[in-house]
Amino acid sequence: MTRQEYLSELKLQLRSLPVEEQEEALEYYRGYFDDAGNDQEVMKEFGSPEELAQSIVSKFAGIPSVKQKTKNESEDGTCGSFSSDEVRSLDLSLGAAEIVMIKDTMFSVDYRGIAPGDIRYGLSPFGTFSIENTRKIPDINFWSHNDTSGNKVYHPRILIRIPEHTKIDLLRLHVGAGSFDAKNVEIQSTRCYIDVEAGNIVLSKVRGGAAEFRCGMGTISFTGELHGLVKADCGMGNITLLLEGNPDAYSIAAKVGLGSVRFNDLHKDGFGSIVCSEQKQNHFSINCGMGSVKIKM
Repeated sequence: MTRQEYLSELKLQLRSLPVEEQEEALEYYRGYFDDAGNDQEVMKEFGSPEELAQSIVSKFAGIPSVKQKTKNESEDGTCGSFSSDEVRSLDLSLGAAEIVMIKDTMFSVDYRGIAPGDIRYGLSPFGTFSIENTRKIPDINFWSHNDTSGNKVYHPRILIRIPEHTKIDLLRLHVGAGSFDAKNVEIQSTRCYIDVEAGNIVLSKVRGGAAEFRCGMGTISFTGELHGLVKADCGMGNITLLLEGNPDAYSIAAKVGLGSVRFNDLHKDGFGSIVCSEQKQNHFSINCGMGSVKIKM
């Protein structure tokens, strides 16, 4: 049995779980296969897809209620308080808000100006600390010049606290129309998925392996270290990667529309492509439409 066949059968066996929990479990075990490097040994360790599925279902059924995803009941408050031993992954999906990440001793979140029911949070059986700001687009009063209408006006702010020198398996970050700033926190993550629509993301001290970046009309600024396959898809926005490492140990292939791609002194502006003669273990795969992707090492 191949890895893909194993995971496909596992997905079928997990159909009794909600779709969200199915996807989290599958993502966890995809990452486990990637990190282990020996598919047959992994399948031997876990047993049949049916046996693994039974274990997963029991984990989700036994999760303490205090760790299940919960909606906020008030405009201001704090959610979550988990240690480094409990949290293995961060899954952040944030909409129209000002978001700042800072160093602390535990994983937790403070929120201000978030309408009741607009934020969900929890810790999964696989150690994924998730925060979801469900309001993607601010209401009309958010943009008013004054607050004299008498209506309740929410100006959402989210403060995410994480321990110093955080080490996790996966960092998944999606920002809609908000701004995310993590200039002064250090994160070591085996894999990263960074996605922005019309907002702004700043990550300044991240060390990781493989990564995927997706940028619509916003901006992504990433400083740190990446290894393995790095994918970047850019529409009309801007992606800037300032990375440590030897550029000779990396290869790049890019497809460019009306935008531009730069890798140190190598660049392509306008329609065309960058073709590598040999794909190395560390490789950048870039698709750029009307925006720009800049990689400096």
